[in-house]
Amino acid sequence: MATNLSLLTHPYTTPNGPDFDICDRRYGLNLDIPQCDVAVDRLGVGSARTDYRISDQEGPRTLPLSVEYEVAGPHLPQMYGVVPDTIASLAGNVINECVGRAGRVGGFATMDIGKLIDYVVNPSSALGYYPPSSAFLTVSVTAKSTKKPSPGDYDPIIADTLSGAARDAAMRLPASGAARRTLVQRSTTFRTRAMRMSTGGLKYPWWGTTASGDEMSGTC
Repeated sequence: MATNLSLLTHPYTTPNGPDFDICDRRYGLNLDIPQCDVAVDRLGVGSARTDYRISDQEGPRTLPLSVEYEVAGPHLPQMYGVVPDTIASLAGNVINECVGRAGRVGGFATMDIGKLIDYVVNPSSALGYYPPSSAFLTVSVTAKSTKKPSPGDYDPIIADTLSGAARDAAMRLPASGAARRTLVQRSTTFRTRAMRMSTGGLKYPWWGTTASGDEMSGTC
């Protein structure tokens, strides 16, 4: 899997970086850097914050790979504000790390997942309902497929991340307190959900209910 990294530096980079980026061959194999460049160029540019309408409409796919952006979560806002250049930057991070360094595989990156984490680690939050304000952005680079990926909803790393955050928050609380017990239970719940989920899957979302099949993606 040795790679000449000097040939794989992508022009799009994000100054602050994504929350995290995940590379996995189940999101695509043998992806091509030049085709990734073309796909990213089609995302559009702009340095001003833009409100994207949340809809279930999917854009055209004319390449053997796809760069998708999506707002993830069980309850989505009607509009989601983000700078268009940031979407391209997140895609560039995935291209650098996954198509480049990891050996031409697909993957995804997230931004603003901290809003969801803050909600989860608050012991007084009711996890039967996640507010639209906890929705976050994912950008994925994948092989073209009839099955549209939705990693922000279905990749087990999301549930694992929430499990770890709840566990770490619990350890900072008094051992005998009810708040700590609540967060320990949440950590266990998300860890159990992660075990049911699968990378590239579309059946079990991190919030624990079987999905209805509706895929929500962002379009201008």
